[in-house]
Amino acid sequence: MLSVLSNLLADLSAPQVARLRFAGMLVVLVGSLVSGYLASNRFGLPERLAKKIMTIVLVCFNWLIALFVIWHLQLRRQLIWLPIVGVVSMLAITALSTVVFSFLKLDRRSRLTLILAGALSNHGYTGGAFVCYALFGAAGLGLANIYLVLWLPTVYLIFFPLLKIHELRTRDSNAKFKLRQVLDFRCLALPAAITAIVLNLANVEAPHFIAKFHIIDIFVYIASSLAFFAIGLRVNLSRLKNYIGLYFLLGAVKFILAPAVALLLIWLLAQTGQNLTGLVKNVIIVLSVTPSAVLMVTMSNVFDLDGALASSLWVVTMAIFVAIVVPVLFFIFT
Repeated sequence: MLSVLSNLLADLSAPQVARLRFAGMLVVLVGSLVSGYLASNRFGLPERLAKKIMTIVLVCFNWLIALFVIWHLQLRRQLIWLPIVGVVSMLAITALSTVVFSFLKLDRRSRLTLILAGALSNHGYTGGAFVCYALFGAAGLGLANIYLVLWLPTVYLIFFPLLKIHELRTRDSNAKFKLRQVLDFRCLALPAAITAIVLNLANVEAPHFIAKFHIIDIFVYIASSLAFFAIGLRVNLSRLKNYIGLYFLLGAVKFILAPAVALLLIWLLAQTGQNLTGLVKNVIIVLSVTPSAVLMVTMSNVFDLDGALASSLWVVTMAIFVAIVVPVLFFIFT
């Protein structure tokens, strides 16, 4: 079956493959989300299964996806500023989110969930990368992928250990993070990302079967199906109204502060003589106004943050992105 799939995709052009991937992801997103919602709200499947499902995603798929994706990347020096802007933007928005949400009267679990929702964005095929492709063609899609070169390593090298510390201290206030705790089965993506970076820099060639049989695509769709289903389990339409005030605040962070930071970084680079091309600038701007990442929901569930809040924030920011932000982007860039 993998051989048949490989032969079919080999006959398609790069734009056709990109469209096929996006169409497939939309089917997975809508189908899995609705299935999870119905399973919980109509057939009584307990919401607590969401944590178990997302733990399975981390243990069985995410570390392999991180390993293969980072290993296969071509790190081109001439575009080094693009992934650097991506990481600096993420860290800056994390700091701003921490400040903004610190004024809210929320428990630590909910506050950390909001910070994650502000910090981590959907830059992939169901978010910014596809919009870049729709607006700027294959070149835009390629630049969007380069923007993400350092994103996964940063998430797994910084955010996962911090959440592990939080989890430890909820049990023991004096607990400290130790390097051996990276071997926690939920954090397998961390050593996988480090291994992939080493292999990449050492010019060790990845196994050919990974690309030939589209293993990354298969794993992404399986992991996404499970993740979206788990999100659907936590979605309760009557509960969405409980977080209305938070939606406006998170929306301001995602769709106002984030692009402001991106524009500031572009300006600072220009002041230092690093003049980016018009297309690179446009890709950075598009990727700065994307909704919260699915990985944010996964992390919130797995590390015992506010999983119900995380699911609601993801649904609402994705709805805002599709209904408002994307039409505005098309108005500006076409």
